[in-house]
Parts: sequence; C-alpha cells; structure tokens
Amino acid sequence: MGNDWPLVGREQELAFARRAVADAEVCGLLLTGRAGAGKTRLAKVLLAELADGGARTHWVRAMSSASTIPFGAFAHLLPGSADGTADRAHRLNQVAGHLTRGAEGRRLVLCVDDAHLLDDLSATLVHQLAATASAFVVVIAPHGVSVPDPVFAMWKDRVAERLDVPELTRPQTIELITAALGGRLDDGAEHRLWHLTLGNPLFLRELVQGGLDSGALSANDGVWRWSGALSATPRLVELIETRTDRVDADERRLLELLAFGEPLGSEPLVRLGAARVLASTEQAGLVVSERTGRRLNVRLAHPLYAEVIRRRTSPLRQRDTYRILTQTLDLTGARRAEDKPRLVRWRLAAGLPTDPQLVRTAAETVLRKDFPQAEQLAAEAVRLGGGFGAKFLLAQVRIAGGRHADADALLAELAGETVSDAQHARVAATRALTLAFGLNRVEEAEAVLDTAETAVSGPADDLVTARAALRAAAGECGEALALIGPVLDRNRRGDALRLAALAVTAGALAESGRTEACLGVVEEGLGIAARITDASAPGARVRLEHARVVALCRAGRLEEAEDHAGDDYREAVGDRWGPALAGASASLGTVALAYGNIRGAVRWLREALAVEGHDRPNEFRPAIAATLARATAMSGRPAEPVGDWDAAWVAAASGELTRAADLAAAAASAAEAAGRSAVAAEIRHDLVRFGVPAEPPPSPGGLLSSLYVEHARALAAGDAAGLDAVARSFADSGARLLAAEAAAQASRAYRAAGKLGSAVGAAQRAQAWLVSCEDAATPALALLDTPLDLTVRELEIARLVATGLTSRAVADRLVVSVRTVDNVLHGVYAKLGISGRRELASVVGQPEPGSSPDEGP
Repeated sequence: MGNDWPLVGREQELAFARRAVADAEVCGLLLTGRAGAGKTRLAKVLLAELADGGARTHWVRAMSSASTIPFGAFAHLLPGSADGTADRAHRLNQVAGHLTRGAEGRRLVLCVDDAHLLDDLSATLVHQLAATASAFVVVIAPHGVSVPDPVFAMWKDRVAERLDVPELTRPQTIELITAALGGRLDDGAEHRLWHLTLGNPLFLRELVQGGLDSGALSANDGVWRWSGALSATPRLVELIETRTDRVDADERRLLELLAFGEPLGSEPLVRLGAARVLASTEQAGLVVSERTGRRLNVRLAHPLYAEVIRRRTSPLRQRDTYRILTQTLDLTGARRAEDKPRLVRWRLAAGLPTDPQLVRTAAETVLRKDFPQAEQLAAEAVRLGGGFGAKFLLAQVRIAGGRHADADALLAELAGETVSDAQHARVAATRALTLAFGLNRVEEAEAVLDTAETAVSGPADDLVTARAALRAAAGECGEALALIGPVLDRNRRGDALRLAALAVTAGALAESGRTEACLGVVEEGLGIAARITDASAPGARVRLEHARVVALCRAGRLEEAEDHAGDDYREAVGDRWGPALAGASASLGTVALAYGNIRGAVRWLREALAVEGHDRPNEFRPAIAATLARATAMSGRPAEPVGDWDAAWVAAASGELTRAADLAAAAASAAEAAGRSAVAAEIRHDLVRFGVPAEPPPSPGGLLSSLYVEHARALAAGDAAGLDAVARSFADSGARLLAAEAAAQASRAYRAAGKLGSAVGAAQRAQAWLVSCEDAATPALALLDTPLDLTVRELEIARLVATGLTSRAVADRLVVSVRTVDNVLHGVYAKLGISGRRELASVVGQPEPGSSPDEGP
C-alpha cells in the first residue's frame, strides 16, 4: 500500500473547507476531531488543491520539543538573518513580512498541524496573519485539548471557521478499505475491522497494515479475509499508549478494570471509590458512559485501548485486576444472566475457589458467543474435578472447534467411564457423528452405533437419532424420517435430544419437499435452541436455519428465504462462530442460485467452504461442494463434481448434453428411491433445461414443482405460448434464470412456427431477466444465438467439433461410432450451408484457445 490512502467519505468536509477558502470574509479554518480521524489528510488534500491553483503554501508542524522556543514551529521558514534581539512586536512583523514577501504576489496559505503545541510567539503569528488577511491559515488541533489563546481567538472572533472532522461511518469505512486493498472484504473481516476501529482512519490503516505484514489479512478469489489474532503495528501501539499513559495511578487502575471487564456498571465503581477518576477519564475522552436498560455502564472510549492495555499488563497485576472485578459484581449480586459467566471467568482468573458445576454452566452459556472462552471454561471445569459432565462438555466444545481427533480420543476415554445407559448412548452417538462428519470414518461410526445398541437396554434414542443423521447426510431421507419419527413421539420435552431429532427431521423434510412440515419443525427447534444451554444447541440451530432456507427456496418462496438467510448471516458475523457463518453463507448461496445469480451463488458457496474459524459443519460440506460445482458449471466453467447431479451439469457445460441427460436421469432416480422428492423433481427439471423432452417430473407440491411440470409439458409439445407463460411465472416467483431459459426456448419455438415478432419479444424478455443473472451460461441460454434448424443431437455434435475435438474424440464422449458423428456433421453442413468444420465455429461457437480441428468431414 502507498503512504496515503485515498480520501473517502469526506465530500461534505472538503466542500465546507472549499467554501471557507472561497469566502472573502473568512481568513482561516480550524480543523478539530479525535486523534486519527483524518484531519491532517483532509488538510493535505486542501493544500494540494490550493497549490495547484497557484497559491503559495507552507506546512508547519508544532512539536512539544519546540514549544518553549520562540517561533520554534516556524524555524524552517525564518530568514537566517532574523534579528533575535528585537522586541516582540518587531519580531512578529519581521517574520510575517518575510512570509508574505515570499509568496511573491500569490495567495499565502499556511497550515499548522498540532497547533496545541505552538509556542506563544508562533501562536500569535498565526492569529496575526489571519486577522490581517495576510494569509489563509488552516489550524489542526485534536479534540478535547487546550489550544493557545491566540489560536482559540481566531474561531472565537470569527476570523476562522471551525470544522469538526468525525470518524467515518461504517459504509465509508468499508469503502475506504476496499479502495485501499483493491478488493472487497468478506463480511467477517469487515465486521471485525469496523468494531475494532469504529471508523478511525488511522487505527484502520495501522490494523490493516499489521494484518498484511503478519499474513492474517490475505486475499483469496479476490476477497480479503482475516484469520488469526489481531496484529497491531508498533506505531499503532505507540499512538494508543501516548493517549492512555497520561493518567495517574487511580486512573490507570480504572482503565485496566475496563480493559479486562468492560462494560462495568458505574454504581459499583462509585462504591469502590472511583467517582473522581470516572469523571476525569471521561472528560479526557478515555472512557464513555452509556445507559443500558436501568444500568449506567462505563467502557473504554475505543476498543483498541483495551487491546493495548491488556498487552501491557503483567500477569500479577492481571490477577489483582480480576479480584477487584469480582468485587464489583459481588456488590450488585450478579443479577443479570450475562453476569454469571463473567463472574465465573473473573473468579478463575483471580485464582479464587470456584464450583466446577458453575464453570461448566458458564461454558455452555457462552459457547456460541465466545468460543475461545467456552473452551477455556470447559477445560477449567475438567481440571476442577467436574467429572463426566465436564469431560463430555469439553469433548463437545472440541467438536465445535474442529478438533475432531482430540474429541474422539476424549469420547473413547469417556465410554469407559459411563455409569448409565443414557450416558453410554449419548457418548456413543456423539462419537459416531464425530467419526462420520469430522473424520470421514463412516464405517467406523456405524460400528460404534452397532456396538452401543447391543450394550444398552431399552430404547436408545440418542443412538437412533445419530443413525438417522447419518442416513440423512447420505441422502436417504425416507429412511431417516422413518427412524426419527418414533424418537419424536417418545420425547415430547424440549430438551437436547428432541432438538437433535428435530434438526435431522427438518433437513430430511426440506429434501422431500414437505415445506410446511419442515417450517413447523424449524420453529419448534429454534424455540428449544433459544431456551436450553446444552452445548449441542448452537450446532442444531445452524442445521435448522439452513433447512428452513432450503425448504423455502424449493417451494419458490425466495424473498422469504432471502430474508431469513440475511438475518442468519448478520447474526453469524456478529457471533464470529465458524459453523454459523458457514451455514449462513451456504444459505445465501442457495438463495442466490435459486434466483439465478450465478456469480453471487459461487461467491457465497466458496465463502461457506473457506470459512476460517473453529469448525466447519462437515455434514454440510459435500452438499455445499456439490452445489458449488453446479453453480460453477452454470457459468460455463469447468468444475469438480461430487455426484451424478453435479456431474450432469459439468457435462452440460462441456457441451455433452447426451451424457448430461443420462447422469441427471440416474441422479433423479436415486433421489426418488431415497425419498428426496423435491430434489428429484429439481433434477428431472434439469433435463428440461438441457433441452431434452422428458416426462413431466412428479411434483411433491409447491409453486416451483408445479411449474417444472408445466415446463416439461410445453417443451415436449413444442408449445411456444406455453413456454412463454411458464417463463413469466418463473419470473413472478423470482427464479429469473429459469424464466430466461424458458423464454429462450419459447423464442426458438416461435421461430420454428414462423412467428418472428413473438420470437423477438420472448428473446428480449429473456435478455431482460438475464441482467440479474450474472455469469449465467447454460445450455438453454445458448438457444438465443444458435441456428434454428439443428436438432439437439446435431447441435451437441456441432458444438463439440467446434471446440476442436476430432470425430473420434466426439464419438468416444457420446459413445457412438465415428461414422455416426461424420454422418451427423454432413447433415449439419447441409442445413447451415457451410463446407466444413472450419466454418462451424463461427456458427455454433468458437474453439477453445490452442485447439486445432482435424481435417475430417
């Protein structure tokens, strides 16, 4: 990055400054604001503009080392022969005259940075130049400090205008980072940088530079992501220390208390005798007070103050600080829910005796909001002798942290310590899911469940739920629902087991197209997740939220799905918890793909797979990777398929429509056999999108499914008006890519019927819908630019040959003879009126770079 970032978000301030310069009645401008807000940057831009306009400009920076030297700030501008023995008035006139004569008839503009550090004569000179209109003076001073009286008089006597330069807003902050990095931030990094800097450009610059230097901030696929710990530059630390070190011992203690425990209630602090330091530190701009409900809380004025103060506090002083923090909560009785985990954490840090059960409860409470803290508390509960419950919680936290091998080792150890069938079943179920989803050892997971089922007596619903989860993840939704149904019937209480069963049920119902049933299950499950503190609740909530979005998309309720996905994502960004962020990103990708925004879908799905953090929802990963492969293929680019469905789209993107149709038909049949009715209907509709006349797909219900049936029937019948009507219906639902594809097929059918006006209208509608379908390049869209007379098979062979493939290569791909390929090509040449394959590319497509068509027919 260059030394100067672009000036962003200062249009109003710059316009105000320009008006002041242009006003003949104004001879100065006082710029004030918090340290690092960008006052100096704004002044430099203004002076550069004035210099370009012909003004004579000087930059003066006052320093504390020169504050006792007469004209110390102006030493570099003074003549070497200045009379140091003259009286004050004479010396002022002498220096002022030297500056004005040096302007040589041009307008003199003087900028004084850090004006609060000016010596008396320099301050008087600044006032005199402005008051006599000898120069236009720009004065910069930080907010909340005293400036010399002559400087203050400039604004008081209205010789100069005052401009307060605020921190940037959040949108302005993101705009600045994007401009400086040359690419956008992912939302997690955006959230983190905003909340750490609060729009302070200097702090922002130093944090970004620190992230770049340490590698914590890096770009992937054009998106900048932040991983790892905060890495402030030494300059940033020095800047903050300059502010926080100007305090006495009592003020220092208050800042430490806030750094380790903010926000703190003002009432207990006053009881501890901190009334004076609360007032003085607030006046100095180091702390701020804010009302939260009935409490008046106090916190540090900037989040980075806490980072630096914590770094500089010794371990012994930290322990003492936590003891005082414990006293502050004891004074209020820790009445609020959020007080209890804070009190536990502070007692542990202070080395005070703490009940392991309280520690375990605190770990469960903060699991989603602060994962590192949850892991520390769970480990402490084990260390303090919390027994089976604490060890099992630590295993769950390790699973949530992506440390599956460590979790499996602890669960294997716990299996020998269980004292009841219920404990044994829960440990075995958790271990099976860890093996399957975390370590990809599915067969071993099944064996763990088999062994556990023979070892416990009575219904082992934890084991059944785990088995159903494995079946659902494998796409066997019918079997999963059959297994989980009795579990729900037997467990009516709103506990962790019912929540886990509901999460499995919701996913299976979404795949089967039973939207309303799925939404009912999701609503109940989210209600339970909000009430209980079990460590499995956050993960179940992620699965429920994703199932809701998938179900709504498959039902054609795209706006509703988008609203939920957006809400889930914003909350996940705030929580900074890996599973939630990955699940919400996947949901947004699902919505984008349903709309037909291919570029957006690829972006969100890649983000879901690339989430840095404590865990990635491994049961989602194959489905996310498969959806990403389909989305990438819909843009005409190669992709790595996961299963037959995505392989079908990859084949279609390569022009192999026959193979694509075969793969899609096989995938649809498999989905139907597994009870994934909604998925099967979508896959069979893809056959229609490939241009293959097919039997109408069975409809599991819902708007989109019914449109799939109408689309298939219209295409099979060559019904141009029917295709046109289906296109409009798709567009009304928000599925704009499907609308564009159906309109393209309608345009071709209209042309075949000789209705050229209708064909043009359908093609125009297709193009209009495609505006919001960035990067879309599907087989149906290619109909807008292809010859009318070619059949699907002729078009397929012609496109493959146009890419440079030989007749033998095409025959091998399509599993036909070379003679068949050559015969089809002869027919294509005759229909198109061309002599050979060299002319083919200009009609049906261009060969790939580097290809060399053979000299066959």
